[in-house]
Amino acid sequence: MIDNEPCVEWKEALEAGIKKSTLDGAKNRNSPSWHFIDHPDDKRKVLIGWNKLSDDNKAKIIAKFGKPSDYIARQPIREMIKRDSKAEAFFLAYRYDSNKALSEEHVNKYTIAAGVLEMLKALDKKELKSKLNISIEEFYKHLAAIIEQDKIDLPNSYRRLVVNDDSALKKYNALGYMSLIDWRFGNKLAAKVNDEVSESALLELIAHPNDYDDVLISMQYNVWAKKEGRKTIDPSTVGVWRRKNEADIIMFREGNAALKNKYLKAAKGFRPSQPLYLVESDDNQLDLLFQDSENPKDTKRYVCYVVTDSLNDYVLGYAYALMGEFRKDETIHLIKAAYLNAMYYLKFLTGSWYLPHETKTDRWGLKQLQPFYESLGNYYPTPVGSKNRGYLEQFFGNHHWKRCLKLGANNYTGNNITAKHRGVNMEVLALNKKNRPLIGNEAHEQIENFFHRLRHLPQSNGISKHAQWMEAWNNMPAENKKPISDEQFLLKFGLEHNYNGEGLRISNKGVQPRIEGKKYDYDLVDYRIEDINKKVSVLYDPYDMSRVLVTDFNGFRMMAHDARLNPRALQDCKDTDSRTYLNATLGEKQRAVEGIAAKSDRRKLVLESAGIDAEGLLQAGVMVKEIKQAAEQRMLVQAMGENDDDDILDQM
Repeated sequence: MIDNEPCVEWKEALEAGIKKSTLDGAKNRNSPSWHFIDHPDDKRKVLIGWNKLSDDNKAKIIAKFGKPSDYIARQPIREMIKRDSKAEAFFLAYRYDSNKALSEEHVNKYTIAAGVLEMLKALDKKELKSKLNISIEEFYKHLAAIIEQDKIDLPNSYRRLVVNDDSALKKYNALGYMSLIDWRFGNKLAAKVNDEVSESALLELIAHPNDYDDVLISMQYNVWAKKEGRKTIDPSTVGVWRRKNEADIIMFREGNAALKNKYLKAAKGFRPSQPLYLVESDDNQLDLLFQDSENPKDTKRYVCYVVTDSLNDYVLGYAYALMGEFRKDETIHLIKAAYLNAMYYLKFLTGSWYLPHETKTDRWGLKQLQPFYESLGNYYPTPVGSKNRGYLEQFFGNHHWKRCLKLGANNYTGNNITAKHRGVNMEVLALNKKNRPLIGNEAHEQIENFFHRLRHLPQSNGISKHAQWMEAWNNMPAENKKPISDEQFLLKFGLEHNYNGEGLRISNKGVQPRIEGKKYDYDLVDYRIEDINKKVSVLYDPYDMSRVLVTDFNGFRMMAHDARLNPRALQDCKDTDSRTYLNATLGEKQRAVEGIAAKSDRRKLVLESAGIDAEGLLQAGVMVKEIKQAAEQRMLVQAMGENDDDDILDQM
């Protein structure tokens, strides 16, 4: 108040919405329509007289700060409210839920509320009348307006603030600073759900696996609460409890995977430092639609199984098939085909077979496939329900994957149907329905081109995954690589043929399996007579049928190659190699005959040393008769008591 005129501070006029340019212009030209006054206590500040303000500007001031008369009347009340430093220290030191502290916002809010209540505790009605010249009713009316206007965390109703049994002032008198803290911050005194029984009842309803909504939970809780004489709650209270205790209930409400993915500590890591240190594999339903020439209305999709090097998500191998048209055992073949494809691609890149150091996979057919995975290197089965186990799942959804998939495709379906942005014009996709590629050759060409782009299309950094991987491989120390032989390759990746589970028998012609309706003829590398008629399986490579691995999985294991036919006529042996091979074969036969003869000579020598006539053994009847007569004679001599030093065995 200056000379009985209300004044507005410059900054308050700006806060109310009066433009700075308007104030500056009026002040600079000393406009008679404005009344500017120097602040009596601070000459740097400028006050604006109320009386000359336009009605429009007065309305802005009133909308922001209320009527000047009310403001002036309330200012002494505001000055009565002191900041309670003890309350501030209490709220700063307060801890809940093990060791959580209140935010600075809540500390300030509770400290101001404590200041108001401390002022009310010390209020003297007589002094109020003499100092402010207002009645107690007017005082509380202005105080309620201050609480509402300044957003103080107290009731602005006189009864709820002062009169009722559970009024803020009476609670404060009884409980002190603690009465101001919200129950959400661990204050049991302020909570409607304020004991272990009530908490348990509410949390069990929230934790139910049917995932009930907050409204239904509050209804069911209130039925129980009324019977027990407890306070009822509303859906917002349920929401607060649900969010606050989510870590304790999410496992029951949403499952183990939800708990693991959101709350259990994640084992952070970094990508492998070298190629083939970690290889991952997983299935993916390609977001491409195809049509069947025999049934154009039938939409088809392909599922692929992908093997990547986690060094940089470089696709090493893949296999794909039409969805819904293969059995579980065929899915296992699809997975093995993807790994076989990866091995051939690695040989194409490096010139040899190499194994990964470690493998991570999904759980498809794990019971049958785990021995196969373990034969490749380190392998630890992925826990059931585990998500984000590695890098491949994220690769399926990243920009490079989608970019390579949709490039030039009129049959790209876009992102999943629940995504906010499908990534494709669905109307155009529908219009192109008749022009979609056909299953078979057209589909295969598109899918092959997609995987080629994944490998060779430059990424956002301008470098392809192929270039990144090859550079890392070429710089990789040889001792860190795991090369394997052809025999190891067939043992791990070969497909088994064993003649309907009965086994295939080795003959003097080697092995002659019939695979996929075609007969093959293989010579064993190390031919041995004792191996004839042995039951074996043949492990073959469908990409290269020139060699196979013959094994009984019990100690016998031998490589076999395409049988080489020898010319019967010497005149047909026109090249040195043919003659050399024929001589080697004949020599092998000769050595076999000599070996058989040597064994016969050895047997005769053994019998001769033992004093046994090998030829006499053939006269089994005669020999038995002589032994019988000698034995009878010996028994007669012994029965008559005569001594005979000759033993029956000596006679024999």
